[in-house]
Amino acid sequence: MKNIFQILLYIGKGISNLPDYQAYVKHLKENHPDRTPPTEKEFFAELLENKYGANAKRC
Repeated sequence: MKNIFQILLYIGKGISNLPDYQAYVKHLKENHPDRTPPTEKEFFAELLENKYGANAKRC
């Protein structure tokens, strides 16, 4: 049952154009080993802040 939920979550994130957190962490570990990856919560909070926050780029 947990696998079905994970698959649906993965599909939902893909449809909504959300970046893949695990891929981001993998990228950081491989290309920037000196940087500590953010938690998943911090990752998405920063993403939302950049997209919708006070300093977000808008038309």
